[in-house]
Amino acid sequence: MGQIIGVVLAGGRGTLMGRPRGSFVLDGLSLAERAARTLRPITGTVVVSISPGMANPAPKYAAVEDAAPAFRGPLAGIDAAMSVTGDSDLLVLSCGYPGVDTALLRTLLSEARPEDELVFLVDPNGRDHPLAGLWRRVTRDRVREAVEYRMHKVSSLLPDLVTRRLGPREMPDQDLGTALAIVAFPEDGVGWFG
Repeated sequence: MGQIIGVVLAGGRGTLMGRPRGSFVLDGLSLAERAARTLRPITGTVVVSISPGMANPAPKYAAVEDAAPAFRGPLAGIDAAMSVTGDSDLLVLSCGYPGVDTALLRTLLSEARPEDELVFLVDPNGRDHPLAGLWRRVTRDRVREAVEYRMHKVSSLLPDLVTRRLGPREMPDQDLGTALAIVAFPEDGVGWFG
């Protein structure tokens, strides 16, 4: 496996939460900063993907802005990150997953096969979570094409990629239900935010 760069997806407008999700603070750190700190021990280099004109919710890390117009979804963030990271593969983590830790991502990487283009986590209910996964450089053209054709949902791209889904069967020692609990509404964070 070649070089891997960490990417925090923090470019959403936060409509459901009332402000950008990455700016919510948990234990003194923004969700974006927490995600960056989760990635850094594995990747060394981490960039934070944000929408054009948005403040970086993890200012200790370099930000990369999506191409205009703003708020076109996570594929726009992945595309922007791929445009500035050379030939590196991307270990992507949405800031909405405060339960994903470094050990889980290390396990994900250890399960990646050379032929896999996208390796991601699956929760106990069978729901795909490709915003916590390894996006190989070979996906770049298909990501860019999806963004250009306004295919904003990541799920629309999955049938075109060689994917590896890692769920409870493949990772029996991991609590994927807790790790993949998404913070989408302020009340979702009650267990974390107090």
